[in-house]
Amino acid sequence: MELLILSGSFTSLSLWLLALTLPSPTASPPSEASIRLVRSILALGPHQYLHSSPTKDVHLGAAPITATSSYITIRDKWMYSAGGPTGEVHRLPFPEPVKEQQFLFVPEDELETADKTRAALRTGSHAIEFSEGDVARAYVPVLGTDTVHIYIVDPVTGLLAEKKVLKTPEGSGPRHLKLHPNGQVLYVVTEHDNTLLTYSLPSLKLLSTHTLYPPATSLSSPKVPVDHPSYRGDTLMLSPSATTLFTTTRGATPATRGWLAAFPLTSSGLIAPLSSDSAEITYWLTPTSGGKANAIDVLSYPGEKDKVLLVLTDDDPSSLSFQWRIIQHRSINH
Repeated sequence: MELLILSGSFTSLSLWLLALTLPSPTASPPSEASIRLVRSILALGPHQYLHSSPTKDVHLGAAPITATSSYITIRDKWMYSAGGPTGEVHRLPFPEPVKEQQFLFVPEDELETADKTRAALRTGSHAIEFSEGDVARAYVPVLGTDTVHIYIVDPVTGLLAEKKVLKTPEGSGPRHLKLHPNGQVLYVVTEHDNTLLTYSLPSLKLLSTHTLYPPATSLSSPKVPVDHPSYRGDTLMLSPSATTLFTTTRGATPATRGWLAAFPLTSSGLIAPLSSDSAEITYWLTPTSGGKANAIDVLSYPGEKDKVLLVLTDDDPSSLSFQWRIIQHRSINH
């Protein structure tokens, strides 16, 4: 079986269409997995963040934005973006999108002089995710202020009204977040202190804190000053069945490999307690430091209920790589 994978890049102006051939256990002799480049597709700039519409349309147009917003989400007829000092709401369809709203993460009188390049992603807003239900909400992590901004989504206009600001631990640097499908659990990965924070919704009570690397791993490295962490928390993805949460962290230098972790979840979306059956958190060293990102995506393994296929890409300057891993997991009923 062959799967197609579309990948962006930090350093290239192209998108990359790849074909992954899965191993066939029934072949004689058994075949091995392989990957090949199908084609490159000229894009509009580096650091592409991809989000396809439900209809999988071709490129239809472009819309000017105030700051480099590398993270986008499409809901119904609206496109939401966030990055650095601003976030925006555009009404679709293309090719004539209409900017309906701009929301800020800096004081309005500082916007003109604020950094609006992709470097601002290191200190400003860094993602936008949504929870659905009777009342839809948007969640935006902001690295530099150790906050997650929470908005109510107007069901008619699609505009966002800020409702609450969640304060994460000082110096944590919330980078990416995900919501459990039940709408009652929020997972936040922090860049600066390399933790996975789990909050209950809507109370925003902190339920648990876990490191993104094995607990015995030292935070100090001979090649890095002792006051500088060896790792930088990166991203997270839920398995399609929402029974496992995967996270990554990056090495601060090419000499330090990053980590991929799998956190088993209970049926209610909590990180499974260590006393549970099969609740062990699993860690793998990534092939490289990850560079700017150890990005991951997860999909169900074709034809096998308890397996997922996890794709990992990196941006390590010493050796760019593309890896995949087949992981077996199962639900924990607590």
